[in-house]
Amino acid sequence: MKLHTYRNDGGNCEQAFRFYAKHLGGNITMIMPHGQQPNVKDVPPDQKNAILYARMSIGETDLMGSDVPSRRFQPMRSVYLSLSVNSIEEA
Repeated sequence: MKLHTYRNDGGNCEQAFRFYAKHLGGNITMIMPHGQQPNVKDVPPDQKNAILYARMSIGETDLMGSDVPSRRFQPMRSVYLSLSVNSIEEA
């Protein structure tokens, strides 16, 4: 069994994923803004740059995410993730 983590952001999903890639050594495998989806004509203009789907691997863990429209976004509550590292250098 493998647990996948999915997070919602309020407009900064891509920045968060790039931060994780830089500081945690993650590998971004996909970032798709709403403006690149097949039904782009149905996307409101203010959502074209918002992230529809992002995915990255950090070690053996997959992290997925997307941007939620600001009118529906609520900050996360009571979510905990922990990292385990093998050495002081890696930490």
